[in-house]
Amino acid sequence: MAKELKSPGRPESPALRQLAAANPMLPPPVMPNGGSEMINFRVASSTVDALDDAAEAEGTTRKVIITRALAAAGYPVQPADLEDRTPRRRRQRQAA
Repeated sequence: MAKELKSPGRPESPALRQLAAANPMLPPPVMPNGGSEMINFRVASSTVDALDDAAEAEGTTRKVIITRALAAAGYPVQPADLEDRTPRRRRQRQAA
């Protein structure tokens, strides 16, 4: 018989603050209020290349470029989705 798993629920604000203080180099945790979902779609390689070029020129990600375009077209986009929240390495690799 399978054991029913409990949902961990949303962490309380003090817990989030404690996590943020543990390593100030990490961006603050973000808990989406309405949930989030992943979108995966196929486009031409030339489109991906254009997105990559634009993202690299701005120092951001494909997701940010796409969500900005959606917002500019009038679609409701959460402010957090317009930010690059990619985790950054804490130190650079040393050359071998």
